[in-house]
Amino acid sequence: MSKKSPAKPKTALAPVDVIQVRGARQNNLRGFDLDLPLGKLSVVTGPSGSGKSSLAFDTIYAEGQRRYVETFSPYTRQFFERMDKPKVDAIHGIPPAIAIEQVNNIRSTRSTVGTITEINDYLKMLFPRLAEATCPECQRPVRPETAQSIHADLLGTHAGKQALICFGVAAPKDTKTEDFFPFLQSQGYLRIWIYGELIRTDEPASMKGRKLPAIVLVVQDRVTLENKQKARLSEAIEAALRLGKGQLTVLLDSGAHTADSTLLSFSTDWRCADCDLKLPAPTSGLFSFNNPIGACPTCKGFGRTLGLDLHKAMPDESLSIRDGLVKAFSGTTYRESQDDLERAAKRRGVSLTTAFSDLPVKDQQWLIEGEDKDPERAHSNGQWYGVKGFFKWLEARSYKMHVRIFVSRYRAYTTCGDCDGGRLKKDAYNFRIAGHTIADLWNLPVVQLLPLLKSWSISNGDGATKMLRDEISSRLSYLDRAGLGYIHLDRQTRTLSGGELQRVNLTTCLGASLVNTLFVLDEPSIGLHPRDIGRLIGVMEGLRDKGNTLLVVEHEEAVMRAADNVIEIGPGRGDKGGHLVYDGDLEGLEAMKDSLTADYLTGRKKILVPAKRRSIQKNHQIEIKGARQNNLQNLDIEIPLGVLCCITGVSGSGKSTLIHEVLYRNLQRLRGEVCEDEPGRVKSIKGHEKLHQIIMVDQSPLARTPRSTPAVYVGAFDAIRQLFAETDDAKALGITPGFFSFNSGEGRCERCAGTGYEKIEMQFLSDLFVTCPECTGTRYQPHALKILLNGKSIHDVLCLTIEEAMHWFRQAETSASSGNKRADASSARKAQGVADNLAILVEAGLGYLKLGQPLNTLSGGEAQRLKLVGHLIESSNAKEATASSALLLLDEPTTGLHFDDIALLVKLLQRLVNEGNSLIVIEHNIDVIQCADWVIDLGPDGGADGGRLVVAGTPETVADCSASWTGRYLQDKFASPNRLAESRMVRPSNRLKDKPETRLTNSITIRGAREHNLKNISVEIPRDQFVVVTGLSGSGKSTLAFDLVFAEGQRRFLDSMSVYARTFVEQMEKPEVDFITGVPPTVAIEQRISRGGGKSTVATVTEVWHFLRLLFAKLGTQHCPKCDVPVVKQSASAITQTITAQVKRGPVHLLAPLIKARKGFHTEVAENARKHGIETLLVDGEFKDTLNFKPLARFKEHTIDAVVSCVDKGVSSVELRPLIDKAIKLGKGTIKLRLADQSMQVLSTEMSCPSCSLSFEELDPRLFSFNSPHGWCKQCRGFGFTVTDHGATPRREDISQLEAEMEEERRLTRHEDDEESHERVICPACHGSRLNETARFVKLTGNAEVTKKVGAAPVALRIQDINHLSAEAASGSMAKLAFTGTSGEIARDILAEIKQRLHFMKEVGLGYLQLDRSADTLSGGEAQRIRLAAQLGSNLRGVLYVLDEPTIGLHPRDNERLLNTLVALRDKGNSLLVVEHDDDTMRRADTIIDLGPGAGRFGGEIISQGPLHHILKDKNSVTGRELRQPMKHPIKGARRPLPSAKKKEGWLSITGAHANNLQNIAISIPVGRLTVITGVSGSGKSTFMHSVLAPAAKAALSKVKSKAPQPWKEAHGFDQIAAMHEVDQSPIGKTSRSCPATYVGVLDDIRKLYAQVPAARARGYEAGRFSFNNDSGRCEACQGNGEIKVEMNFLPTTRVPCEVCRGLRYNSATLEIDFNGKTIGEVLRMSITEAADFFSSQQRIARPLQLLADTGVGYLQLGQPSPTLSGGEAQRLKLVTELSVGQGKTVTQRMKGLKSEKRNLYLIEEPTIGLHMSDVSRLLDVLHRLVDDGHTVVVIEHHPDVFAEADYLIDIGPEAGPEGGQVVASGTPEEVSKHKTSVTAPFLRRILKA
Repeated sequence: MSKKSPAKPKTALAPVDVIQVRGARQNNLRGFDLDLPLGKLSVVTGPSGSGKSSLAFDTIYAEGQRRYVETFSPYTRQFFERMDKPKVDAIHGIPPAIAIEQVNNIRSTRSTVGTITEINDYLKMLFPRLAEATCPECQRPVRPETAQSIHADLLGTHAGKQALICFGVAAPKDTKTEDFFPFLQSQGYLRIWIYGELIRTDEPASMKGRKLPAIVLVVQDRVTLENKQKARLSEAIEAALRLGKGQLTVLLDSGAHTADSTLLSFSTDWRCADCDLKLPAPTSGLFSFNNPIGACPTCKGFGRTLGLDLHKAMPDESLSIRDGLVKAFSGTTYRESQDDLERAAKRRGVSLTTAFSDLPVKDQQWLIEGEDKDPERAHSNGQWYGVKGFFKWLEARSYKMHVRIFVSRYRAYTTCGDCDGGRLKKDAYNFRIAGHTIADLWNLPVVQLLPLLKSWSISNGDGATKMLRDEISSRLSYLDRAGLGYIHLDRQTRTLSGGELQRVNLTTCLGASLVNTLFVLDEPSIGLHPRDIGRLIGVMEGLRDKGNTLLVVEHEEAVMRAADNVIEIGPGRGDKGGHLVYDGDLEGLEAMKDSLTADYLTGRKKILVPAKRRSIQKNHQIEIKGARQNNLQNLDIEIPLGVLCCITGVSGSGKSTLIHEVLYRNLQRLRGEVCEDEPGRVKSIKGHEKLHQIIMVDQSPLARTPRSTPAVYVGAFDAIRQLFAETDDAKALGITPGFFSFNSGEGRCERCAGTGYEKIEMQFLSDLFVTCPECTGTRYQPHALKILLNGKSIHDVLCLTIEEAMHWFRQAETSASSGNKRADASSARKAQGVADNLAILVEAGLGYLKLGQPLNTLSGGEAQRLKLVGHLIESSNAKEATASSALLLLDEPTTGLHFDDIALLVKLLQRLVNEGNSLIVIEHNIDVIQCADWVIDLGPDGGADGGRLVVAGTPETVADCSASWTGRYLQDKFASPNRLAESRMVRPSNRLKDKPETRLTNSITIRGAREHNLKNISVEIPRDQFVVVTGLSGSGKSTLAFDLVFAEGQRRFLDSMSVYARTFVEQMEKPEVDFITGVPPTVAIEQRISRGGGKSTVATVTEVWHFLRLLFAKLGTQHCPKCDVPVVKQSASAITQTITAQVKRGPVHLLAPLIKARKGFHTEVAENARKHGIETLLVDGEFKDTLNFKPLARFKEHTIDAVVSCVDKGVSSVELRPLIDKAIKLGKGTIKLRLADQSMQVLSTEMSCPSCSLSFEELDPRLFSFNSPHGWCKQCRGFGFTVTDHGATPRREDISQLEAEMEEERRLTRHEDDEESHERVICPACHGSRLNETARFVKLTGNAEVTKKVGAAPVALRIQDINHLSAEAASGSMAKLAFTGTSGEIARDILAEIKQRLHFMKEVGLGYLQLDRSADTLSGGEAQRIRLAAQLGSNLRGVLYVLDEPTIGLHPRDNERLLNTLVALRDKGNSLLVVEHDDDTMRRADTIIDLGPGAGRFGGEIISQGPLHHILKDKNSVTGRELRQPMKHPIKGARRPLPSAKKKEGWLSITGAHANNLQNIAISIPVGRLTVITGVSGSGKSTFMHSVLAPAAKAALSKVKSKAPQPWKEAHGFDQIAAMHEVDQSPIGKTSRSCPATYVGVLDDIRKLYAQVPAARARGYEAGRFSFNNDSGRCEACQGNGEIKVEMNFLPTTRVPCEVCRGLRYNSATLEIDFNGKTIGEVLRMSITEAADFFSSQQRIARPLQLLADTGVGYLQLGQPSPTLSGGEAQRLKLVTELSVGQGKTVTQRMKGLKSEKRNLYLIEEPTIGLHMSDVSRLLDVLHRLVDDGHTVVVIEHHPDVFAEADYLIDIGPEAGPEGGQVVASGTPEEVSKHKTSVTAPFLRRILKA
């Protein structure tokens, strides 16, 4: 009995160890339940078409991949494969999924086996460590020396000799000795070495009139090389290296120095001191062809260029010179060159009659290269110019058309001449390991590279290098064990077969060490010989043992026996399948009696060997001589015809090369057929003359569209249509067979054009294919369906399975009865013919397919069998069939076939041969091989060890061959005909065994991390735990968590996904680390969302708006803005009248819209339009011809309209009508008029107002986008408030309108102190909705009947109405919407996405937020929880969530809620890695990792790791110390006294504050005190500061009084302040030219200081010279950026350090000026702390730098680009700038004796973001210094140490949103702590008591 799945409760959480699948109904699945064990190898098997792929790929993989992709941004998601949401009730506990399929869609030649396995990445890191450099000129070793190594070399090798230590000085051209010698003397140098002699500089006459050489060797010292001179020698070497810029020369002699003295040259960089040739430093980029540093500049790293292909010029190397070796010389045109060749060959003594392949190598090179590289010169001198020279001569004449055509015949992509195919710059080949360049290693087969790699010796202390080598060895061994030992790393990925690519990807995943991932594999054993199956099983088990789950669709018995769990789907195929037959271990399956799989596993069923094999006929074979393509070893072979011949051999032995490239392609050429690919190299092929046809029957799709069906393919549909046309009803109506064609017939449905469905584009979801509402999926019009044949319509017949149709047509033979015997007989014959054809399909095991099933839905195996059946039917129907009518070539036809399907296939193959065909089958399946008449076994191994004939003969002959691997398996098969038993299975001897710690440890292992400031750290991060990373600000926390763990986890997962997607997604750089393993798929919840400009809202940030737009575009109803009535279709006649009236006023262009705002080349659009007679297109407002239409910019949106006609003024309606009909047809119901003023008028047969005839375009999501001109309100351009005074700059020549609008948006959202305050006034046109009038009048109405059933009234919603609601209210509105039918299908996924996002907003306490609230008004806590809510919806398990300070902006009360959410995430089976300083978070953590001990270069080390109690005890941990010794408040012992509350002086007072949720509150703030505003997240703190306090201060200080209404009633006391400054967290600069030094202003002082240096003054340098923005001083190569932008084909643009200035930004002349030994470029590389110490004598510079260091940002570099700073870092820079300016003004006032009581008001929001506990005390010190200087400081803060330190505390609440906005308590911290209702009070009491 089949195992039935018991009903299981649909629990919310899955058990820990299984993936719960409930109610799987995808495709033919019958709604069964399944528990898939996690961490196991599960195999899904069953007959073809039973539903295996529907379960594994369309259900389980689709859900796992879809959920993980949901965690990416909308922009990123659009590039991933859009997986349909599977039809399943529920799936719980699913990890992120990766599919490893057989399909190879990779087309880029940059992708190689080495790159996709990441072996190249490790090799490029290993090479700089192990490679030895040699000079390309003198071949001597090159290595950088140090003063110590030179010292040791001289004393060790040349002891006792006298040496002159010299350095080189450049002598400018034409420098006179009289000028040069005194210069040297003035520097103290008296001796130089030139022209082989020692010359004194005080004796210029000794030069004897000779000129100075370019480099003069100046003697630094003369010293004897002995131990007692060590100090003197060291000093001389160091001085010579310093003055010689890293180079020195040593002259050795035992006595006097003469010309015979020995010269030794040394260099501290990669320079050959003898040849003075500098090599680039061996960085990893130098050894990568995907990096601009290493890629060959000629071929750009592709390894090939377009040029002469010698294989085309000399296609047959078996020919001699005289026989026409050079094809180009064989005609009459260039016969002269043949004569030249023969004449030169005679002169040289080269044989004219010897085959080229037999000539000596030197003679071959002479023939190709010639005797002179210049062909013109060689010809004039009577020399041979070579074959290459001949084509070079022709290239010079390619301006002639006939020459270009001639040369093109011999051109192809050939090996790049500069890099010789190695892809790298020549510099890279100067580095070798054991004599091998990296390109040599790439071209070695894996089996040869692996032992070579292991032989490399590595010093014992170099653990990092050993780790790299071991990692490469490990990945190479995975490839070898997967049966891929024959491939090399430089093999292009696009040339791999589907099976090879699948196994490569499998080993890549194994090497990537991903864990907690679900891998879904599609028959990985395809293409593998039985010998290699065991190796593959070992690889899969290794992947499982690393902590992953494998779900494998497979039919291979060995894989089933190795599985932990077997799932059988069946019992039949198609509609008879889809049931869960069995789920359990293999033993249980074998015990089942009604399992088709068990029948074959146990031997109850088997494929029998033929009783008699066909005999081989003499002279009836194909003879192949000298096949030498790829690894074929000059192979001679005979393939018999008229039999079933199997080509077999181990993987990589050359089978596909022989059949595909050598046999098939050459036969195509010999028969004059078109062959797109180059044929394989072969001497000759004979015996093909007797073949009538040659057919390659592969598994490529039969069709790309759903229009072709099995009935059409086998020719049965023609007869079926004829039968229907011969019915009485059809005859009466005069219907012909063509009427029933759904591809072009008149009977097909016009709406769907006979497809039966309509495609609905779902921009943010996978596209939907819904049933055509007009024909309800039948494909035909109603009157066509009324014509019946034996009671069935044409649609009914197409819905029959092939088996059902066969029986039905058999019955139709006997029931034909029309009264006309002749007609009845004809119909009966046709019915019999259809039944016979279908019977062959049934015999082939395809009876379960439906007659009308689209062919593009078939699997590869089904398509291949259908092709065989098609050929069988064709040959059986042929009038004359010969014994050798056709040769059929099949490549692994058993792919995707169950045992039972293989039995059916063998019968089909035998029948094909019996019909007179010849079959050549590439196959590894022993069941097929044993049934062959003849077997050809290639080998004996793969790759270079293959390509030879091992044995050929009958299967019995092969079985007797001991050298044949196939023979061994055949022998075993013949010995025991039943299926192999477990005891006799060949198990792999080298099963993959991981190190025990790799299998058992549940952690992320990092070794040798050097990213940014990390100091080569190694760490184990536990998985499935809540881990906190803490440490001082700048200690390396984010580097570890984000730049290392997150980047590597996401990069590895992305590398396993779509290559297309990775092209557009921001590619993550591989971090600087030796080794990372155990990383699960990662999701980052970053510290700050991009709040965008004034257009970003809560709805857009949460993506609710994206799906609302989609919902309204697909299901909304357009209403007329003028009449408010639904628009109706406008007839063609009405449109004609409208256009006629328009034409009376002037000429118009009649347009048909084709493309609207879509990206792409769109060449196919132009081509299709041209076929419809369109000559001109309107493309983005410009007219373009369809003829010679050039591709458009691919990633830019385009709008294209077809110009149907240019209608002149006064044209009549009669003339217009056919043009309008054509336009309506092309525009699918919509046409456009382009009027004389270039304005557009839209007319539609679909969308027209019945009252005023106003027409509208089809609804599109862009119509509802306020970020696009398609949807925004024209008056406010999508801002929602009036921007009349600040309109976008009118279009200018140098700036586009879009750029102007973007700049305007940036300007409107900036807060500039010097900008006059302008209040935001709601836009009167759109009333704040941001949308244009058309969008505002689209209404959405739920289905009335459904809403009535659920107890709700029908609703009509507008998108702006929903947008005005809170998240909670919007959720209620969405619940009232219900749709049925097609609308229900469309709405299903959209509503689910909206409801899910709104639900999770409520879950994290944000239900009160209005959807249209601007994102820039959100508090930090609200923004943080929005990000978290977006991630919670994915409901994944096994994921690593990396969070950056999730508690920022959260009140301590809300912090508890957040931590509960994070713990729940962990308990679902996920890992959390949280960068955090919050002590409550650390107390909830399982593990804490503390980094330090300092910041910047003083950090980057693991100080302590363990649970909290361990950190508290660790004396080295700064975090532990702070937790042990909490801060005492107040720090200074007492608080500042508050001004008298009875007096107005000393207070800033605001009454009636009512912005957002503020409830007419009154607040007073003491002047000259530290005031802290606190309260729960969303209570109104930020609203008060930014929308009330700041505007009130601005208004009071402004001379111009605003008349606009203000969000407060009264404001007093602001006359006591001088200025107001908001110190926010917005970026301090947008480009790399802005840096801390420029923002704080110290760079100006530093530049002035450098301009005062004597050397600068002597050269006349001013301060501007030291600006990297100034042309005179900056490096021109990089324009002062320090890096250069490099663009590479098919790769993301990258930036590399400038090689000229080495990243220092300045030119060499500027860098010659130094202050205290440091150039200005080196100063900019200093940290702020280092710079403060360096400039300690310059207080003007040192003071602000010291202030920055005191606030905890001393680790930042002075020249660090501003865009790389976090929001908190930017805020502290601003704070220090203000403090520095304030101190400066105070000092100035005191010096001038001025008295001013007015000071500034500083508004600061959450300054503790990113600060460690120890840095908070520094920040408080800065705030107190500001207050001590008389300023008023108001801070919004949740950090207890900050609000406990306040002089005055204001607590706003009591809750968030509408329940907040009130002053709960105010006063000193001690007073507030006693408040009974304040939620802040309990936390305040706790910290004050500490």
